Amino acid sequence: MRVALVTNAIDQPTRGNHTTIQRWIGHVRGVEIVAVPALGDQRLDPVPDVVHGYHALHGGVAAMELARRLQKPLVVSLGGTDLWACLQGDALAWEVLDYAACVTGAFPAFGEMLSLYFDRDLPYATVPRGVPIPDAAKPRAPDGELRVLLPAGLRPVKDHVLAIGIAERLVARGLPVRLLMLGPEMDRAYAQRVRDRIKPFPWIRIEERGFDQMAAAYADADVVWNTSYHEGGSNALLEAVAHGCAVFARDITGNHELLNEPGAPEGLFDPKDVDGAEAYHRRILAETPRDRARRVAKGHDWLRKLHDPAEEARRLVGRHVAGRVSADGHDAVARPDAALLCRRAGDDVYDQQGVP
Repeated sequence: MRVALVTNAIDQPTRGNHTTIQRWIGHVRGVEIVAVPALGDQRLDPVPDVVHGYHALHGGVAAMELARRLQKPLVVSLGGTDLWACLQGDALAWEVLDYAACVTGAFPAFGEMLSLYFDRDLPYATVPRGVPIPDAAKPRAPDGELRVLLPAGLRPVKDHVLAIGIAERLVARGLPVRLLMLGPEMDRAYAQRVRDRIKPFPWIRIEERGFDQMAAAYADADVVWNTSYHEGGSNALLEAVAHGCAVFARDITGNHELLNEPGAPEGLFDPKDVDGAEAYHRRILAETPRDRARRVAKGHDWLRKLHDPAEEARRLVGRHVAGRVSADGHDAVARPDAALLCRRAGDDVYDQQGVP
């Protein structure tokens, strides 16, 4: 089976979306995945069996047009931006999801939320994010500093301004915070606002690195923050735990589901709870090497059980198979069992017969 993966992240190595598509391509077995740019030349030879759009907006619109032109089924994987756009009534996002033979997301809650807005059973399937655990993963040795990493492109949804405010309050309360905000500039006006905001604070830095340099960034951090307004299932939080970091994540849809899974690390926060933020970071600062090793081992156990990249790839292939068997093109997607096929048939076909 051949799958055309349509995405805008092929040539954006500093973004989390690029990390995701590289992980998919690297772990999927038995299916040929061809990455196709959302903008540009989309001529394909041979023709794929399934078109897969990564993000309903960023890749899904182009994927839908390609699927229509080729008369092939469409699978769409949601990002956090999509969820927000759909709930805000974005017409293009709705059109893409309504056309898709299968829609995937990182948590069941995403499908439950979206189903409230459809007049049919949304063909939604959960594909939890996976992350590899590095062989040499170990936490940073305590040294009296509290090194904080915020891996996030400079755009409003990531809310760097909140992170700066929290860091400022922690420093005012005597914590030795060093904050590194790591990501590309994606909104010029917002990026300038963030740069202006950090001018009084020499202990806050902004840098940009490729995904192949992120391991070193995690290795030099005690705790990784996520201050986004909304998330689709943060790669950065999973990668942080894989590399031995503590996590501190805003309690929003996506983060809430992730860090409430069985065995997940603590770290959800309410932006208004300054006392809670201080207490949490003082605990991290006070960890002994043995405390850290115990925390890391627990986090790795959680990742192995619920966020294995091989299992993510297996489920993703299941969705590709389900998309193909539910429709030879989009016309059959209106069948009453389309949503059931998306949730179940892919795994059944994969488990019983292997990948066709």
